[in-house]
Amino acid sequence: MTSITAGQLTKLVNGKLFGDGDRELIGVAPLETADRSEVSFLANAKYARLLEETQAGVVLVAQGIRRSTGDCIETLDPYAAFVMALEFFNPAPVFGTGIHPTAIISEEAAIDEDVYVGPGCIIESSARIGKGSRLIAMNYIGQNARIGAGSILHPGVHVRHDCEVGERVTIHCGTIVGSDGFGFAMESGRFRKIPQVGIVVIESDVEIGANSTIDRATMGETRIGEGTKIDNLVQIAHNVRIGKHCVIAAQAGISGSTQIGDYCRIGGQAGFVGHIRIGDGSAFGAQSGVATDVAAGEILSGSPARPHNLWKRMEAALPRLPELLRRVRRIEERLGIEHRTNEEKSER
Repeated sequence: MTSITAGQLTKLVNGKLFGDGDRELIGVAPLETADRSEVSFLANAKYARLLEETQAGVVLVAQGIRRSTGDCIETLDPYAAFVMALEFFNPAPVFGTGIHPTAIISEEAAIDEDVYVGPGCIIESSARIGKGSRLIAMNYIGQNARIGAGSILHPGVHVRHDCEVGERVTIHCGTIVGSDGFGFAMESGRFRKIPQVGIVVIESDVEIGANSTIDRATMGETRIGEGTKIDNLVQIAHNVRIGKHCVIAAQAGISGSTQIGDYCRIGGQAGFVGHIRIGDGSAFGAQSGVATDVAAGEILSGSPARPHNLWKRMEAALPRLPELLRRVRRIEERLGIEHRTNEEKSER
């Protein structure tokens, strides 16, 4: 069992301890369920009441926050400190090096040193697996594909022919990189498939969740910028370009040839039409429907997407509409104005 004293944890997170430095800690847990042997954290002041209710042995807090009873460690960023505690108590699984006997690897593939290739993996000709990479199980690496050093492909990830994955990239189970883009042309009353001959390029330090799909370009590249984090079940279409250090939540969909700037934040189930440009640092609420170019720094919500503060006012007004309509009709009646519904008008 991994354990650490409160004093040692204080040094690890570069904080200031208020309490017993010899207290032994053996894990992490939410404030609501933590016990005296566990660490928790408070990053949002609206949950401050939990600080007095929690049974946690130690709570990581922001500067100036104290518990009336119980120990705490003051830090500049309690959430970042909690991540460090999580990493200490839950180190990443360690895989050895070598090739599992059930893996199928082309003689023309290149496997660098310190690589692990797990059960059922298939690596095609001219593919290259970079130093220290981990292919956990049942991964498919197509012809001439590239996996950068230190990357981790969880079970069931496919990287198809000619696609490139940068260094220290993590891709979770079931994600497909380089499937064909959705391109068809109508010809003589039938759809004819447009060959998708481009590639996907994933830059370094990207993380992609489970069961996401990133389509290859029709021509050229579909590109995911350095440090971007993509959630589960995200669809990224052909020729999309996503900038650096973006975050994209689950079930978002980005249509073909749209360009997303750097440091953008996209909420769950947001949808983007094709061929638009999204400026750096913009943000989109869940289920936003984005159909036009967006300037840098804009914050939008709703469908169709509107400035966030306007959307909030509109949403607040919606429940009042029935009563407002009744009031308008009463005013019309007093003024002798005939009121007809659209259906009544169409009948005339």
